Amino acid sequence: MIDKSILLITVAFLFSLDLFAQDKDEFSYACILVENKSFSKKLNVRVDFGDSPEQIEAGKEYSELFSNKKSVAAILNYMVKNRFELVETLSVTDGSYEGTSSGTSGIIFIMKRNDNDK
Repeated sequence: MIDKSILLITVAFLFSLDLFAQDKDEFSYACILVENKSFSKKLNVRVDFGDSPEQIEAGKEYSELFSNKKSVAAILNYMVKNRFELVETLSVTDGSYEGTSSGTSGIIFIMKRNDNDK
């Protein structure tokens, strides 16, 4: 017969592994919108990790960290340092949603966490 305490410890351990796995996947992708500020060399940056409260809060923190930077490369370097890799780059154009284009107004970086680099 299995001791109840061993069973309880095993169940608790498996449950904690499941929670860790969810946390690891919590920030698997990042969508980063980088726009130039009007009449400034600084950047306006919005980071989106997802819809959960934790993802929204992390997005706000990263957005504040990156806003007012002058270098797009600084943003990419920071994300790579934090185990993200660039998957896709999209340009945002003025009027692109109305079907007219008057030039590039921003860049969207789609980044994926690379947990293989541990």
